[in-house]
Amino acid sequence: MPNERVDAVIIGSGYGGTIPATRLAEAGMRRVVVLERGVRKETRELEQSDALAYQTAVVDLVVSSQNIAFRTGKLVGGASIAMDGAMFRVPRRSFERRDGAGRRHWPERYTPEAMAPYYQRVEEMFGVRHFPWSEIPKAGGMFAKMLARADASCDRARMNYGDCLQCGFCAQGCIYNKKHTLLHTYIPRAERAGAVFRTGCDVRTIERSGALWTVRYLEGAEAKAIDADIVFVAGGGLHTPALLLRSRAAGLAGLNAHVGEHFNHNGELQFFGVLPEGFDDLDRYKCYAGMDNAGLMTWHWFESDDFTLHPGGGIEPTVFAAAVQSSTDARLPRKAWGMEFKRWVESVYPHRVMGFSSLGLADSHHAVTIKPDGSPDVVSRPRESYDRYLDRLEARVQEVSRASGVAIIPGYPRRYSGMTSAHLLAACRMSERAEDGVVDPFGQVWGQRNLYLCDASAIPYALGVNPALTISAVAERVVDGIINPASRMS
Repeated sequence: MPNERVDAVIIGSGYGGTIPATRLAEAGMRRVVVLERGVRKETRELEQSDALAYQTAVVDLVVSSQNIAFRTGKLVGGASIAMDGAMFRVPRRSFERRDGAGRRHWPERYTPEAMAPYYQRVEEMFGVRHFPWSEIPKAGGMFAKMLARADASCDRARMNYGDCLQCGFCAQGCIYNKKHTLLHTYIPRAERAGAVFRTGCDVRTIERSGALWTVRYLEGAEAKAIDADIVFVAGGGLHTPALLLRSRAAGLAGLNAHVGEHFNHNGELQFFGVLPEGFDDLDRYKCYAGMDNAGLMTWHWFESDDFTLHPGGGIEPTVFAAAVQSSTDARLPRKAWGMEFKRWVESVYPHRVMGFSSLGLADSHHAVTIKPDGSPDVVSRPRESYDRYLDRLEARVQEVSRASGVAIIPGYPRRYSGMTSAHLLAACRMSERAEDGVVDPFGQVWGQRNLYLCDASAIPYALGVNPALTISAVAERVVDGIINPASRMS
């Protein structure tokens, strides 16, 4: 029996897959099929639950052979369902970042000016807006007060939320339709234009079949294959490189040695602070209430030290143990177990604990490989440059701690820094030349005609801000170059 034949196959339904599917279908491509390994959950099916069974249905936790754990989307709509709503344009400093040899990480044509129309297009689709101070939750106010005591500035975030109810379950998926996800924006447009979304489809390999591409996948236990003129790989920062590596092992020739290398977690590191008595009206503050992203951020140290800070919520008491275990701060318990620790947690939770995280221009110190069963693995690479980033970051954070009186410690011991994140970038990075990356400036895999990639793995380097808006804008630009070749000149 011949394989199913379509015009385009999109592997993955996150930002890097759904946006090309939408634009190709709207441009008149008649047979566009999106293959998603997860399920589809409409708003009424989302839950305000931390139960493991629900969490693993919404988010894929990939645990490596070195016990490195990374989070990625696992539903129709991908990470847009569980992300915290922050939608930032990448600053010029990020676009112009260069490596130790002076090579610009981004292709030359990627500048704030060139990306502006694509950013605007995405912002309009997702209803991105600058939050007013009246909508900033109490956690954001605590963060702002801490920074003010350290003479550091902050500003309101740009987010894709509507009239948020501050329930504190953003990462589980918003049950109130206040977060404008792909399910509210691009996916309905794609389906109206004829694109088809299929769930439970685990893509195993891609192979060249003459002028066509053959995508082989499992739908449940049934092996299937589909042929297409054009394929977009959009499995996310871990599953995309793993798919390409499986395909290379199965015979796909021409993929270069950069596949899986340069994996970058965007300089993400979690901190928590213990607020001193009398810091504020603490009885009115609960660290678990409000948006997961508390609606503020600071650029104060970005030009000098390459990082931004973002407050958040949703802190569980159990997260303190690893941080306390590695701390030498005299204001904290001497050990992370026993009665002393229990009483300390009771004394600070939930009114005196604040969470925030860094994002920054940190070098890679991991690579994506595959395990014997073909699933993604993450292995370590030299981290000297990353440790220098941590030195700068931790020094500045401790200056804030001393100036504000807030006891601040990293969310886990330094040796584990970079071993968990939801920002999974650069393992199939875009590059100016084939010898430097996997994808050309137009999103096409080097040496592979009509094989495209514009998800998180194509972002060539850390951004210092949440990557969701930039992944979306790059996807808009890549598919625009296919539909309107003249746009490639800009």
